[in-house]
Amino acid sequence: MTEKTEVSICFGTLCFIMGGSAFELLSEHLDEELREKTLIRGMNCPGYCNQTSEYGKPPFVKVNNTLISEANLQKVITAVKKEVLHGADK
Repeated sequence: MTEKTEVSICFGTLCFIMGGSAFELLSEHLDEELREKTLIRGMNCPGYCNQTSEYGKPPFVKVNNTLISEANLQKVITAVKKEVLHGADK
């Protein structure tokens, strides 16, 4: 079985109110092939929002080890597609 691409969504208050709530339904925006190859989970606030000069602005999502700041559905879906299709090539 192939390892799944892991999507970790920050469920901290600031990320949630800055748009992170949209990621609760992320799986509904992925096609079936991507959905089968993706594990979506919440994460406790890692504190990135306290270091905006280094990490950017919330909301934050990690796709495997890639941090996405100012995350939106399109950015996350693009990152998931890239990982699923090209992740093994790294």
